[in-house]
Amino acid sequence: MAEALRIIEEKVVSSGVTNDEFINNTLDYLRKFSKVDPDKAKELVLELMKKFGLTRLTAIQIVNIMPQTVDELRMLLSTERREFSDNDIEEMINLLKGARKS
Repeated sequence: MAEALRIIEEKVVSSGVTNDEFINNTLDYLRKFSKVDPDKAKELVLELMKKFGLTRLTAIQIVNIMPQTVDELRMLLSTERREFSDNDIEEMINLLKGARKS
Protein backbone atom coordinates (compact mmCIF):
# COMPACT_ATOMS: atom_id res chain seq x y z
CA MET A 1 0.00 0.00 0.00
CA ALA A 2 2.72 2.43 0.91
CA GLU A 3 4.46 1.92 -2.42
CA ALA A 4 1.17 2.40 -4.32
CA LEU A 5 0.64 5.65 -2.41
CA ARG A 6 4.09 6.89 -3.36
CA ILE A 7 3.64 6.01 -7.04
CA ILE A 8 0.21 7.63 -7.34
CA GLU A 9 1.35 10.77 -5.53
CA GLU A 10 4.31 11.06 -7.93
CA LYS A 11 1.99 10.62 -10.95
CA VAL A 12 -0.36 13.31 -9.65
CA VAL A 13 2.52 15.74 -9.19
CA SER A 14 4.06 14.98 -12.59
CA SER A 15 0.75 15.11 -14.49
CA GLY A 16 -0.79 17.99 -12.58
CA VAL A 17 -4.13 16.15 -12.38
CA THR A 18 -5.65 17.04 -9.02
CA ASN A 19 -9.40 17.04 -9.64
CA ASP A 20 -9.92 13.39 -10.64
CA GLU A 21 -12.40 11.87 -8.18
CA PHE A 22 -11.14 8.31 -8.63
CA ILE A 23 -7.52 9.31 -8.01
CA ASN A 24 -8.47 11.43 -5.00
CA ASN A 25 -10.55 8.60 -3.50
CA THR A 26 -7.70 6.16 -4.07
CA LEU A 27 -5.20 8.52 -2.43
CA ASP A 28 -7.54 9.06 0.53
CA TYR A 29 -7.91 5.30 0.99
CA LEU A 30 -4.17 4.65 0.77
CA ARG A 31 -3.33 7.48 3.18
CA LYS A 32 -5.91 6.21 5.65
CA PHE A 33 -4.89 2.55 5.61
CA SER A 34 -1.17 2.68 4.90
CA LYS A 35 0.55 1.82 8.17
CA VAL A 36 4.10 2.77 7.25
CA ASP A 37 5.82 5.45 5.19
CA PRO A 38 6.62 4.41 1.58
CA ASP A 39 10.40 4.58 1.93
CA LYS A 40 10.31 2.66 5.20
CA ALA A 41 7.99 0.04 3.66
CA LYS A 42 10.46 -0.73 0.89
CA GLU A 43 13.28 -0.96 3.43
CA LEU A 44 11.24 -3.29 5.66
CA VAL A 45 10.38 -5.64 2.79
CA LEU A 46 14.05 -5.97 1.87
CA GLU A 47 15.10 -6.45 5.50
CA LEU A 48 12.48 -9.17 6.10
CA MET A 49 13.60 -10.98 2.96
CA LYS A 50 17.30 -10.74 3.77
CA LYS A 51 17.25 -11.32 7.51
CA PHE A 52 14.55 -13.99 7.72
CA GLY A 53 14.59 -15.49 4.22
CA LEU A 54 10.98 -14.55 3.48
CA THR A 55 9.60 -14.54 -0.03
CA ARG A 56 8.93 -11.11 -1.49
CA LEU A 57 5.17 -11.76 -1.50
CA THR A 58 5.08 -12.68 2.20
CA ALA A 59 7.30 -9.74 3.16
CA ILE A 60 5.03 -7.33 1.26
CA GLN A 61 1.91 -8.76 2.91
CA ILE A 62 3.50 -8.43 6.35
CA VAL A 63 4.43 -4.79 5.70
CA ASN A 64 0.97 -4.00 4.30
CA ILE A 65 -0.80 -5.53 7.31
CA MET A 66 1.81 -4.67 9.96
CA PRO A 67 0.72 -7.40 12.42
CA GLN A 68 0.96 -6.48 16.08
CA THR A 69 0.72 -9.90 17.68
CA VAL A 70 2.59 -13.16 17.35
CA ASP A 71 -0.59 -14.95 16.24
CA GLU A 72 -1.28 -12.42 13.48
CA LEU A 73 2.28 -12.75 12.21
CA ARG A 74 2.22 -16.55 12.37
CA MET A 75 -0.87 -16.56 10.10
CA LEU A 76 1.01 -14.53 7.49
CA LEU A 77 4.07 -16.74 7.81
CA SER A 78 2.04 -19.92 7.26
CA THR A 79 2.62 -19.69 3.50
CA GLU A 80 6.38 -19.93 3.94
CA ARG A 81 7.97 -23.34 3.54
CA ARG A 82 9.78 -23.28 6.88
CA GLU A 83 9.17 -22.84 10.57
CA PHE A 84 10.29 -19.73 12.42
CA SER A 85 11.61 -19.71 15.96
CA ASP A 86 9.85 -17.73 18.67
CA ASN A 87 12.91 -15.50 18.72
CA ASP A 88 12.62 -14.79 14.97
CA ILE A 89 8.95 -13.95 15.32
CA GLU A 90 9.54 -11.62 18.27
CA GLU A 91 12.33 -9.95 16.33
CA MET A 92 10.00 -9.42 13.36
CA ILE A 93 7.28 -7.96 15.62
CA ASN A 94 9.79 -5.55 17.16
CA LEU A 95 11.08 -4.55 13.72
CA LEU A 96 7.53 -3.75 12.60
CA LYS A 97 6.74 -1.92 15.84
CA GLY A 98 9.65 0.42 15.27
CA ALA A 99 8.47 1.29 11.77
CA ARG A 100 4.75 1.79 12.40
CA LYS A 101 3.25 5.23 11.77
CA SER A 102 2.03 7.02 14.87
